[in-house]
Amino acid sequence: MESGIINLNIVPVRKEDNAKSEMISQLFFGETITIIKIINKWSFVKSNIDNYEGWVRNLHYKKLSNAEYLEISNKKNIFSSTELKIKDIINEIVVPTGSLISSAKFLNYEHEENQNVISISKIAKSFLNTPYLWGGKTKFGIDCSGLVQSVFKTFNIILPRDAKDQSKKGIEIINEFKNGDLAFFGDNKEKISHVGIILKNKKIIHAYGKVRIDSINNKGIYNIEENKITHSLQIVKRII
Repeated sequence: MESGIINLNIVPVRKEDNAKSEMISQLFFGETITIIKIINKWSFVKSNIDNYEGWVRNLHYKKLSNAEYLEISNKKNIFSSTELKIKDIINEIVVPTGSLISSAKFLNYEHEENQNVISISKIAKSFLNTPYLWGGKTKFGIDCSGLVQSVFKTFNIILPRDAKDQSKKGIEIINEFKNGDLAFFGDNKEKISHVGIILKNKKIIHAYGKVRIDSINNKGIYNIEENKITHSLQIVKRII
C-alpha cells in the first residue's frame, strides 16, 4: 500500500467519501497515513499514529515514496505541546497542539522551552472552554476522547482514538486517584462512552458541551449547574 503525509494544519476524517458526511476524527500536519483505496477525489486511509480509519480528500495529503516514508519514520518525532508556527521558504502555517513534526531539519519552529516538564493538567487546561465537536481534536472544537488523545500525545504517549479503546490501556486504579489518571464513564465497563482527565482536589477536566472542570466522586461526575451526576464512573486507569 502507498503512504502519504498530511500537509495541512488540520484535516477532517469523514465516515464516508463526501464533504457532508459525519466527521469522525482529524489528522494533523506531519502525520503519516496508509492509503487503503482511492475513489475519485477521496481516499480511504489509516492513521499511522493510532490506526484510525476514514475518508480524507486527496488534496489534503502528499504521497510519499518508500524512501521518503522510511526517512520520516526513522526520525525522532516532536509532538507540540502548544501551537507551533511552522515556516518554510515561502509559507507559514500554525499547527495545533499535538501535531507531529518529523522533519525538523527543514523547519524553523518556535515553542516553549522545557516542554517535557509541562504537566498533563496544564496542557489539558489550555483547552478549557473549547466547544464540544464530535470528531474534533483541536482548540476549534474537540470531543472527550480527542481531548485525552491530544493531551497525552504531547508526551509521546499514543492512545487510541475512541474512549472505549482508551479504557483498555494502562493500569486499573481502585482508589487514591491522582492527577493525570483517566476516568471512564458509561452504562458499564463494556459500554464506555465518555472519558476525562482527573485533576487534583477531586476535580476532572472533560469535554461536555465544552471543555470544563467538574467535581468527581466514586459515583461519577457531578455537574453543579445541573445539580446531578451526569456520567456514571466505571473504571479509572493510570497511563503514566
